[in-house]
Amino acid sequence: MRVAEIDGLRGIAVLLVLVWHFIGAVLPSTTALSTVVSALFIFGRTGVDLFFVLSGFLIIGILTDNKDSSNYFRVFFARRALRILPPYAMLLIVFWGLTALFGKTYYFGNQIPWWSYTTFTQNWYIIKLNDWGPAAASVTWSVAIEEQFYIVFPVIVYLIPRRHLFPLLICIGTSSILARAACFLLYPQNAFAPYVATCLRLDGLCAGGLLAIAFRDDGLRQKLSACRSFLRQANIAFAAIIPFFLLALHWHPGATMYYWGHTYLTIMYCLTLATILLVPDSRLCGLLRAGSLRALGTISYSVYLFHPLFIGLAFSAVGKREELNSGSDALLLALAMVITLIFAKGSYVFIESKLVALGHRLRYLRTPEQAVLLSSEMLK
Repeated sequence: MRVAEIDGLRGIAVLLVLVWHFIGAVLPSTTALSTVVSALFIFGRTGVDLFFVLSGFLIIGILTDNKDSSNYFRVFFARRALRILPPYAMLLIVFWGLTALFGKTYYFGNQIPWWSYTTFTQNWYIIKLNDWGPAAASVTWSVAIEEQFYIVFPVIVYLIPRRHLFPLLICIGTSSILARAACFLLYPQNAFAPYVATCLRLDGLCAGGLLAIAFRDDGLRQKLSACRSFLRQANIAFAAIIPFFLLALHWHPGATMYYWGHTYLTIMYCLTLATILLVPDSRLCGLLRAGSLRALGTISYSVYLFHPLFIGLAFSAVGKREELNSGSDALLLALAMVITLIFAKGSYVFIESKLVALGHRLRYLRTPEQAVLLSSEMLK
């Protein structure tokens, strides 16, 4: 069953990223005002943290629901491939074509080997370069992390008994938090490693998975429901810390993010997700059910993938590197935004939605007893 509010949360996540890339990241720090605006809009980068929590919640939920199916691996990987690979392949084809056309530039180039993009290992080359690499494909680091998660965690969920999965996710997530801090402490000169290394960014994915398991366990769900007022207040309290987080991020960006920032964001976004699931009549849920936000969430994957490419094309066409210095720069950014949204909508309507529907035709096979049990659990 599709949860409308989660589509809205996806919309919020990609909107945060767009605000950063289209405004905050392109403002030159030449005036006090632009510095302040950029320092505020850098919060948009946390949209990726929200994506990780949502992915952990949805994927671990799917895996735990279907681990007893005889075609568990086949259906899961087929559905993931149909959802993830077509837009990603389109991006790579266009990116490599433009690299051949323009050569090595800020937006395009072969600084990262082509085969690493096809194997979803480009995040490790970003660490090696200590640089994002070509800007037009830079956001694919997070797709690489999620793909590596999709490959490993189905095996973990399949092999680990349900009663041990919850504490295991706690251990993996905690280890990721500690390892991230240790990495930055020992190698502060490589600020990319703790940001894009898969093993150092598993806390958000594991935290989302913990929520998925908790909401499928009668006892844990009842406990969460009993303290939903506290969780809602805690969510508000964590959101109130955002200004202090931004100040700390401005003063000490690496230490803030890698010692406690990502952990803080994971907890805040988990509290947000728990709140919308437990308090469906809240104002937040009403906002997340807004049609425009849900529509953006539906096309968020292609929007996220392609927006740096279209920014690059817009500014390359006039021989500039993106900076928001003038009205003409603002028009280029607006044009790139419009093209991104139109392209993503077209991709979803004509390609992605049809492949997702095809994936849903692949059913997890269950015995009659399992089907009855699953139906009864879904009705609770």
